[in-house]
Parts: sequence; structure tokens; C-alpha cells
Amino acid sequence: MALLVAVMIALATAACHRSAQIPATSPDADVLRWLDRADASADFHDHVERQHDTRFISVYGLSFGTEFRLEQTPETEKLTRKHGSRRIEGTSDIITSVEYQRLVNKASDYAHTYNTLLLTYLRDHPDT
Repeated sequence: MALLVAVMIALATAACHRSAQIPATSPDADVLRWLDRADASADFHDHVERQHDTRFISVYGLSFGTEFRLEQTPETEKLTRKHGSRRIEGTSDIITSVEYQRLVNKASDYAHTYNTLLLTYLRDHPDT
């Protein structure tokens, strides 16, 4: 009897569960498409060396808050507090399409590359 009940529950659960289809694209991807042409190194040189903007880049997600895509150490925490940050607008961990997920992953990679360059720069220029 217990086996019959377990089988019935399993069948009912399977019938209610549908394979989620994620769309190929979504309006959320529009704001991040610039990442397909982005060059973190060139942007770093423009922002830091030309504009003297030493803020770190962050990505945003509801479950993880703001992330800088750097290993969190006392040094990096101190530097992010001192220099501040600017967020890549439109990033989130709520994935609305395949394209959006790809672009959010690019945003994370971009932030990691940019912030690694910035961290090296700030170590070499401690008076900045």
C-alpha cells in the first residue's frame, strides 16, 4: 500500500512538473548587448588613466548583492571602500533568456578583468 501511494505521488508530481523553457532572448538583454563589443582593458585605460576614475566595477544580483568578482581580502575590501564602485546596470541573477544569461556571464568576466587591472594599478600607485 505504501508503495502504491509513493508511486501515485511520484506520478502526480511528474505530471505537474513541466520542463521550463527559457526564451532565446528578452528585453533585459538589450541593456547588456554592449558587452559583446566591450574591451575591459581599453575601458580600464580610458576610465583610470584618462578620466582618473578609480572606482571598481560591480555586478548585481538579488541573491548575492553587489559583487566585484575579486577575491575578498582585507586589502580588496579596504580598496573598494576607499575608491567606491559603479555597477554594470542591468545585471541580475534572475535569468530571463539564454542571451541574457550569456551577457550576465560576460558582465562578470568583464568586471573580473577590469577589477584585476585596477587592483594592480592601485597597488602600483598607492597614493591614488
